[in-house]
Amino acid sequence: MIALAGFGGEAQAQCPELARLRGEAVEATKPMNRGLMPNRCDAYIRASLAWSSLRSYAQDHQETCGISSRSLGDIEKSQRDAVMARNNVCAGRPVRPFPADIVLQ
Repeated sequence: MIALAGFGGEAQAQCPELARLRGEAVEATKPMNRGLMPNRCDAYIRASLAWSSLRSYAQDHQETCGISSRSLGDIEKSQRDAVMARNNVCAGRPVRPFPADIVLQ
C-alpha cells in the first residue's frame, strides 16, 4: 500500500499539505502491517479515509504540486487497495481473496 517513492523533496516542500496527508496515510497503514489487532475494521476505515484524502488532494493539486501522472497513479492504486481491504475486513473476509485453486481444495 505504501508505493509513493515518486514524491520528490521539491513537491513536498512546495506542498506541505501533500506531505502531511501522505504521512497520515502511511501512519494509518502501519497498524495493519503488525498482524492481528482489536477493532480491525475501524483501523481499515481510518486508513482508507486517509488514502482517500491524499488522493483527492493530489488530484486537485497535481499541477500546482508538480505531481507526476505516475505518482498520482500510485496514490490512486494505494487508495483503491485500501478501500478493497477495508471492504473485505469489515465484511469478515480476508484482506485479500485467496486464489481460486486454494479455495477449491
